[in-house]
Amino acid sequence: MGKRKFSLIGWYRQFFLSERTATISAALVLLLLPIMLFLGFSSDMMDLASFYNGMLRFLLVATLLYSIRKHELLLMQGATVGLLFCMLCAQSEYALYELVEMDSEVYITTGLQGFIFLAVEQMVLFVESLVCFDHFVIHVARRRGATRLFVNRAAILFLLALLVVQLTIAPTLRFGLGYIIYVWATHLDELISFILIMCAELILLIDSPELTEE
Repeated sequence: MGKRKFSLIGWYRQFFLSERTATISAALVLLLLPIMLFLGFSSDMMDLASFYNGMLRFLLVATLLYSIRKHELLLMQGATVGLLFCMLCAQSEYALYELVEMDSEVYITTGLQGFIFLAVEQMVLFVESLVCFDHFVIHVARRRGATRLFVNRAAILFLLALLVVQLTIAPTLRFGLGYIIYVWATHLDELISFILIMCAELILLIDSPELTEE
């Protein structure tokens, strides 16, 4: 028998449609969130609003994992919407308030990596907004044109790439160790959360006829 050719699209579908991928992603997020909350309070980077957001995300991730394993599409859609909004709210507060209003000059003085970090954070916010908007257009307004579906998937993959860039840059920033660990853990949590969201998005796209029948 000849060797099977590697297919990027095939790997992509196999990876994000795998229940194992969703389970591992959710487990890692549920493990990281308490650690992130502890690091946030210990480094004075977290307030009660951020704590509340983190607790909501913990519940939504657990709900999303349950819905994926049980194939509960309505519950999956609701949990995905809630998680998207929680992620967007957290990113908007971080990118538009904490970085721009409080730390932008400090980051810029750290050199090129600090400037890139700031710029990428704004890009992350923009792409998360696009993903959230596309989710509503595709799954609520039920406009599933080929271009829109491509943009939705490409946007999430691009977002994952941006978060990998931030994970690479964060350790090079010249700040206190506690703050760096918190920033790194926050972006790792965000990366894994969007892998889980991508799993749910693909299931919802493929099984959308079942959702309309319900």
